[in-house]
Amino acid sequence: MTAAERTVSTTLLAHDRSNGAALRASMAYMVAGLGSVLLMGLLGLLMRLDQAGMLVISPAWFYRVMTLHGSGMIAAVLLAALGGIAAAVSATTPLSARALWIALFVYLMGNGFVIFATLVGGFGGGWTVLYPLPEHGIVWSLQAALAIYAGYFFVALGLLLFCVHMLFAMARAHGSLAKALAWRFLFSLGRDKRDALPRPAELIAVVIAIDGIAAAAAGLIYLVPLFAQASGVITSVDALFAKNFVLLFGHTMANLSIYITAGLVYAALPAYTGRAWPTTWPVAAAWNLIIPLMLLNYSHHLYADFAQPLGLQLLGEIGSYAVALPSFIVTIIGALALIYRSGMRWTVAPILYALGLWGWVFGGLGALLDATIPVNQVMHNTLWVPAHFHTYFVLGALAFALAYLCFILDDLSDISERRGAPTAAWLYGIGGAGFILMFFVSGANSVPRRFAVHLTEWQVYARMAVPFVLLLALSLAWLSWDLATRFGSAWQATRRPFAGQ
Repeated sequence: MTAAERTVSTTLLAHDRSNGAALRASMAYMVAGLGSVLLMGLLGLLMRLDQAGMLVISPAWFYRVMTLHGSGMIAAVLLAALGGIAAAVSATTPLSARALWIALFVYLMGNGFVIFATLVGGFGGGWTVLYPLPEHGIVWSLQAALAIYAGYFFVALGLLLFCVHMLFAMARAHGSLAKALAWRFLFSLGRDKRDALPRPAELIAVVIAIDGIAAAAAGLIYLVPLFAQASGVITSVDALFAKNFVLLFGHTMANLSIYITAGLVYAALPAYTGRAWPTTWPVAAAWNLIIPLMLLNYSHHLYADFAQPLGLQLLGEIGSYAVALPSFIVTIIGALALIYRSGMRWTVAPILYALGLWGWVFGGLGALLDATIPVNQVMHNTLWVPAHFHTYFVLGALAFALAYLCFILDDLSDISERRGAPTAAWLYGIGGAGFILMFFVSGANSVPRRFAVHLTEWQVYARMAVPFVLLLALSLAWLSWDLATRFGSAWQATRRPFAGQ
């Protein structure tokens, strides 16, 4: 990295020994999250092989695998994203390593309960665990349902602990929550610059902490009555209440991953382009709008629930459209402006960032179509839905998280990335695009989602997807090996003060 790039990048993470402990905790989040992604990806491959008729597993096992894959992948990508954003702000904002480790332990304990519930207890009710199915399963016991509830409870609690700590740390570092959100600058339309503006990554950290607290609270509000019913304290739970709160919790968790990892683009891309990315008025406006908008769009999953209040149905569509516009436009245009004629070297991290921008756009377009009520009535229970969220997870959030870990290793490790590593990054894009395209084609041809057994007419799409999934797995293994060979020296570098200090 050149001297100019070091000047631009204010996230040179190992420059302060006092922040080394927090940085190591952040790196542990990323490794645990990305490692879990690899395991959950293997479960995804197993399901596609089954749907292609190439490797037959029983329906009971298919739904167990589907449940673990869905819930585990959302939790894993979010965990990596949380670690990335903590690392991005740790150089300028004092974070407590103890608080980060406690939140990580609680979060991983929740993952352990989910693994136990599915692989041992036989729970196969899907990641949404829609009430009252969990407690009335035919092939799993009440204990398995309670284990999945416990898993979600501890994941929500771990997320809550992380976000509360992040919110207080950011407010303390900037003097107040209003200053951390750049409100004086925002509401003066950019004229009042008396307050020191937060960097974009810091602003996004505050936004996701607020919405993360709301999501975790929704999960806990949903789970406490279910525990009470299971223990006999209450007799029943309103099903529409339960569905609203579990989707507010789960859907917002998935959205958090997407928007947190966008913060990692703001944090690291300037280091590769040699151009600063300041907090401008459009950036401040876009990310403040995300606070309410991210919490509104979950209800597009309830269009078919005619007992749902009409106002929530309308908010689902309005929020789904509105949430995409401010951050997507500001982030994508801003990133492309930084890249344009910058002379940036196309190493692994920049390639993954470019792929991530592509995945954000196409995954978002697929989501907007599905959130449109007439389209949703036809497409929502088809493979179109896995198509759009795999796009902005695999080629969006995951690509951004991997790129940011590469950035950390580029900055801290004394071992350079291997010569062939950029090839692996491009193969990742090719494999991911082909795999996802077959989901879109399947959805457009009305192939249903969440079906363990596919008709012969449907299997052709899964068979065409399998080679791309294998290419995706190969590229991820290649990239993971390159990252693993450099991780040890980067970890040791966090124990030393930055040479320029």
